[in-house]
Amino acid sequence: MKKQIFILLLAGVLIGCANRGVGPQGGPKDSIPPMPLFSEPEISSVNFTGNRIEVTFDEYIQLDNIASNLLMSPPQQNPPDVKARGKKLLVLFKDSLRENTTYTIDFGAAVCDYHEKVPLRGFSFCFATGPEIDTLEYFGRVYDAATLNPIPGVLVGIHNDLSDTAFVKHPFLRIAKTDSTGYFRIGNIHPGTYRLYAVDDISRDYRLTIGEAYAFASEPIVVSVPVDSSSNQLSAISDQSSAPLLLFKEELQKLYLQRTLREQQHRVQILFSASPDSLPEIRALNDTVHYYTQYSHKGDTVTLWLTDSATIRQDSLFFEVRYRQTDSLYHLEWVTDTLRAIWRAPKLTAKALEAQERRNRNRRLELTTNARKGFDLYDTLRINCSTPLDSIDRQAFHLYIVEDTVHRIVPFEWMPYDSMPMSLSLLAAWKEGGTYELKIDSGAMRDVYGVTHIAANYSLQLKTQADYSTLRVRLNPYIHNARIQLLNSKDQVVRELPASEQGAFFQHLQPDTYYLRLYLDENGDGKWTPGYWDEQRQPEPVYYYPEKIQTKSNWDFEEEWNYLAVPQMESKPRELIKIQPLNKK
Repeated sequence: MKKQIFILLLAGVLIGCANRGVGPQGGPKDSIPPMPLFSEPEISSVNFTGNRIEVTFDEYIQLDNIASNLLMSPPQQNPPDVKARGKKLLVLFKDSLRENTTYTIDFGAAVCDYHEKVPLRGFSFCFATGPEIDTLEYFGRVYDAATLNPIPGVLVGIHNDLSDTAFVKHPFLRIAKTDSTGYFRIGNIHPGTYRLYAVDDISRDYRLTIGEAYAFASEPIVVSVPVDSSSNQLSAISDQSSAPLLLFKEELQKLYLQRTLREQQHRVQILFSASPDSLPEIRALNDTVHYYTQYSHKGDTVTLWLTDSATIRQDSLFFEVRYRQTDSLYHLEWVTDTLRAIWRAPKLTAKALEAQERRNRNRRLELTTNARKGFDLYDTLRINCSTPLDSIDRQAFHLYIVEDTVHRIVPFEWMPYDSMPMSLSLLAAWKEGGTYELKIDSGAMRDVYGVTHIAANYSLQLKTQADYSTLRVRLNPYIHNARIQLLNSKDQVVRELPASEQGAFFQHLQPDTYYLRLYLDENGDGKWTPGYWDEQRQPEPVYYYPEKIQTKSNWDFEEEWNYLAVPQMESKPRELIKIQPLNKK
């Protein structure tokens, strides 16, 4: 018995030793990343002629998202193959290496410990195929040109070819990627003069492709070894920083026909990817098809309202559409397509089908309005309809002001509208604080299907001047081409006014928290304009007022703003700063 107990105890000890570091161990969670012990070749080796690198760590490792973390500089057409095997990291080169070149492999946060997946951040490996290692570096930050938000995940690169064509024709000479705060550091640079760029490299070709966001330094940068003034010796590393790189996208839009929808039997929609410069031309291939054509406000959606029962009953309708489309170089051209609009009736039980037909027989024109208590003094009274109107009896609309239960008629005017309205607007001389009623007689409007509405009655009560605040913004120094934007707490534009020597005067503001931004309208088109590579033009400058403005009811506020008092990249209020990759904005 004693012998058996001894054997069991010995087996337990051996199993415990064999499993050390594999199963749950208890105690505090490991938060220490793996550390490199040695490598073949050594880091910063020179005259490298091999095709692989092997790094040994102090513990077992794994790789996390190596494809997006790995960055090799100079970049190679075929990235190296990177593997984790036990405690070793293997890098196998697929392309041949250049002669007399310093290479840097940045692993980002890809190398992690095996158990807790704690990453070794900022781990990089450098070596040279020549007799010397280049040691200079250049660093800076990349910002969104329109919002001054730092942009992470953007590729930054340099060219020693100073011509304008290098950015679009050749891969970068050396590269880096911005971190979570928009910061970048390009390392192991040879002394020289370079052009500096940033690009949201969607195509992953290490150069600018049409449609990608980019930034560029207006002047070449000089990377050199500085002299140490105390010893009159050359420093080993140059810590040189760039002016901020302002990332933008040119005013290019990919215009194409997205799809054709027929979600309702009587309506066909044709959707485009953007607003066209010319409206599309549409023709039914069957002359017996009758419809009304309606264009959205931006022109990117065309709705065909089918008007006769024979057309509506057809399962498939064919249309010839001539429209504008961009080619691969973003040039616009006319193209002609044939579209098929298919109606697929939902499968309904006999009872559900009968209920649907009953609803269709009893259908009324649906009306909605923006009339409400707390109606803004500067607002317009609007009536929206569910389907396009065919006729309107203007005499059937009655607007009253209600004073001491007495209704007095108020004259009003109709806002202009297009030939196929679905929204009506009424203009009246509103009295602040007044209570009004709008009465619409039954049958005042008839839609294109001959359907009318029931009588409607809407009430609205206007705000008073005391419900609002005003804000006057004076620029000191004044600049004539500035445009001032009033922003909400989400960094969205609420109002915009040109600067004035008397101050930009924002009226009828809701009591709220606001922020200010201005841009210099250098081309005078009344909107913020991004840069343009072909003209080497930077985006129009943007500045933020560094503090928030809290308005109150019945208060007048005035702010004097020296937009040059705070450095441009430090002016944005911290609570407005948002850091997110460009393609997720």
